[in-house]
Amino acid sequence: MADTDRSSHKQILKATSIVGGSKIIQVVIRIIRNKIIAVLLGPAGVGISGLYYSTLELVKSATGLGLSFSAVRDVAEANGTGDQERIGRTIKILRRWVWFTGIFGLAAVIVFHGLFSQYAFNDSAHKFQFLLLSIVPLFNALSGGQMALLRGIRRIKEMALASVLGAGAGLVITVPLYWLWGVDGIVPALILSALAQLCLSLYFARQVKVAHVKVDLRETITGGAGMIKLGLFTVVTGLATTGTMYLVRIFISQKTGVEGVGQFQAAWNLSATYVGLVLSAMAADYFPHLSAVNKDNKLVRRLVNEQTEVALILAGPIVVGMVCFIDLIVFLFYSDKFTGSIDILLWQTMGNLLKVISWPMGFILLAKGRGGWYIFTELLSNMLLLGTIFFGWGKYGLESVGIAFVVMYIGSTSVVLFVSRRLCGFIWSKRNAGMILSYMSLTILAFINIRLKLFPFWRIFSFMLLTSALIVSYNRLRDIIDIKKELRKIMGGCKRKME
Repeated sequence: MADTDRSSHKQILKATSIVGGSKIIQVVIRIIRNKIIAVLLGPAGVGISGLYYSTLELVKSATGLGLSFSAVRDVAEANGTGDQERIGRTIKILRRWVWFTGIFGLAAVIVFHGLFSQYAFNDSAHKFQFLLLSIVPLFNALSGGQMALLRGIRRIKEMALASVLGAGAGLVITVPLYWLWGVDGIVPALILSALAQLCLSLYFARQVKVAHVKVDLRETITGGAGMIKLGLFTVVTGLATTGTMYLVRIFISQKTGVEGVGQFQAAWNLSATYVGLVLSAMAADYFPHLSAVNKDNKLVRRLVNEQTEVALILAGPIVVGMVCFIDLIVFLFYSDKFTGSIDILLWQTMGNLLKVISWPMGFILLAKGRGGWYIFTELLSNMLLLGTIFFGWGKYGLESVGIAFVVMYIGSTSVVLFVSRRLCGFIWSKRNAGMILSYMSLTILAFINIRLKLFPFWRIFSFMLLTSALIVSYNRLRDIIDIKKELRKIMGGCKRKME
């Protein structure tokens, strides 16, 4: 590997390690919280919590105008110029707009609280709870704006710390409420957790020195046009995705009751957690970097391939390991009451390998401003998901939700690869093609092994598959960094601290 390639890979790994470290802590906190919720509330309580949460996410997608994501690009561009006045103006416009979107979300929940209760729970008994939850979209919008600011100016450490402390505060808040009030503690927990995250994000964002500039109403509207334009693309796709998941939960609720929603929610939480750990860690620095070089197709292809390689190195063994030991993982993170989620999660984990492969390519569409293609791929994915569940439910029942996840990512990965090749001539490098083939083979073998248990030593075979995946990642990682040298640095640092 050339020195320039190795340096670029190291930069990706450094940014990933900072955010990834914080994400690991958040995952541990989330695991503890989910375990406590599972024990205290059971599948029904997990299902109720999921219905509240998905409703709020739907409102967030519909009213947030995508600012928590799209504003990152504007703030990053302003910060790159070094013009303090432009930076101050961009940040002021962002802060005004997130207030508007937050109030919009609050009003939407107040206006439609009766409909939310009816569609989510098939009754009107939860109207008051939704009225109480109307404040959460305001808290989330303001918090998202501050995190976009930190991400845009690449204050990665502060952003990571705010996220970790927010997760910790959420755990400290929710556990006593669930312990004392059971299911009745869900709504207060959601409100207080959102408030805690807002306070922390404000604290770190206020530490950023911003030039004082005057921005009138007209400039606020025109200055936010760029943010809104890109944000609208993410609004449409986010709304479609969140709406799709909302429909999935309601469909399951109508077919099986909240118990089935709880099984699905448990699988979804685990599926989203471990892959999100890797992808969100890399996204903190990846999108601003890709946006900066979006007109140079050669650099775009190189950066996407580098990001894909790092994603596979980190996520590949996790995917294989999840499939190999999925029954033990569900029991460890939840309880024996959630065995119905195993089949769903098994298929979702298969689909997550395709998600890891396609994820870096998807940012090409946004970095190049091709929002139309981005919307098309997301809508196609959601249609495939809903269609597979609807037509497969009669034969496969709850398992069809997991199967649909695989079908969705087969379709979306194919389309994103086709579009990326059209836009910048992207194709996977030989190194990445080999890694993709290796991890797909190992994952399929693990899937067959765990489903059929053909061998008397099938558990030992699972260990062998996971070991093979770790060896593939280790060999690739060794090409990027001197692992022994880095370990010596870590050990030396720990020794000095102990002394």
